[in-house]
Amino acid sequence: MTASALVVDDDRLLLRLIELNLGKTGIDVLLAESGREAIRLALEKKPDIILLDIMMPMMDGYEVMRRLKAAHETRDIPVVMLTAKSNPADQRKCEEMGAVAYITKPFNLERLRGTVRRIIREASEPLPPAD
Repeated sequence: MTASALVVDDDRLLLRLIELNLGKTGIDVLLAESGREAIRLALEKKPDIILLDIMMPMMDGYEVMRRLKAAHETRDIPVVMLTAKSNPADQRKCEEMGAVAYITKPFNLERLRGTVRRIIREASEPLPPAD
């Protein structure tokens, strides 16, 4: 089964760049330019990972994350924050909300691909038996 990623950012050029780069690795890429569209696609398509910008108009990434983690259908989808905000307090807030990684812009595309592939692989591995 092919892995899928939902990329959420209000910057169309960045969306296309990430789509091309992740697509090269065989990942199906879904794109959303708004928080509302991201929530709809996440509920409908259940991607394996979500890459989420923080600073977006109308609904910021924090609110999108809050809604995704509150919904039974999407709460277990790993979320990677992609943001220009490099403040440690913002990173802490995202981690407390459930983000599995925090990547600041500008970022290295090769590193992003590696992070996405690692998180998808880890999320699909079976849990070890309980003692």
